[in-house]
Amino acid sequence: MASALAGVIGLALILTTVAVHYEALRLLGRAMAGSRMRPRVKVLLVILGCIAAHLVEILIYAAAYGLVLRSPSLGNIEGLFTGTATELIYFAMTSYTTLGIGDVYPTGPLQLIVGMASLNGFLLITWSASFTYLVMQRYWHPELED
Repeated sequence: MASALAGVIGLALILTTVAVHYEALRLLGRAMAGSRMRPRVKVLLVILGCIAAHLVEILIYAAAYGLVLRSPSLGNIEGLFTGTATELIYFAMTSYTTLGIGDVYPTGPLQLIVGMASLNGFLLITWSASFTYLVMQRYWHPELED
């Protein structure tokens, strides 16, 4: 039962973060299309916007991990972990980016949520890279600048 709940939580987190990312990229695309900013500034703002979106998504995961840890049946985070907000963010960031250093690791059904988070983070980071590439292809022409 706990594994099924973990799967549902993981899926809900994926849907939430994909929606956040979609909206962030949609707003960035719209802002760049209607802007008279220099191309370099557009590209820089897109990169900063993508980083901001990823940080929001990581915070969503960190908050979810904090809530999940209140239910011992859903697992725990072991290793060098005492449960502070900073450690939850660190764990969410290393999981989301698939870095997974190993000093902190999930146990129990939480492993399913974290695995889904890593897959999701990898896809969202790739989406940002693709979006940035398209923006650069459209606006990045250094030979035309002063």
